[in-house]
Amino acid sequence: MSTTLRLTLGPQAAQLHDVQTGALVARIEAGYEAMRSRHFGRARLDAGALERAIEWTEDQIQAAHAAVPAGARLCTSESDVRLIARAAGLSADAPLLHVDAVEQTFSRLVLQAFGQSPHQEDLPDEPRVFATVVLLREMLHHLRFGQIQIEADPAQA
Repeated sequence: MSTTLRLTLGPQAAQLHDVQTGALVARIEAGYEAMRSRHFGRARLDAGALERAIEWTEDQIQAAHAAVPAGARLCTSESDVRLIARAAGLSADAPLLHVDAVEQTFSRLVLQAFGQSPHQEDLPDEPRVFATVVLLREMLHHLRFGQIQIEADPAQA
């Protein structure tokens, strides 16, 4: 039986908890406010800030790499990730957000940073959204998750 980890996002850090035991498996010092204050403080998203955010996030994730069990699955009920899932075209009937969909959403963010995306395809112009896309993309890649299951919003239950 593989381990399932629940992702929670905070202003200063993201955490991964074992769903079965509740134990903290990893703390990634790359919260949305920490990333915003370091990289997304300008009025508009730009390519240089995005690149620096990626490099910084990769460094933060490396510390968690050894703590994440091989073959672990990832889930979350975070509204910020749910927003990214909607932007990626995920419907409520298909709650798995695959790494390819996150990568496509990230590509849209890159085009937006370069001012080359059609306005109707832009992600919300909010540093918290930028931070969530970067963190989710880097986590999926570097921690070897192929997808993340989007759970029901606990506030809607």
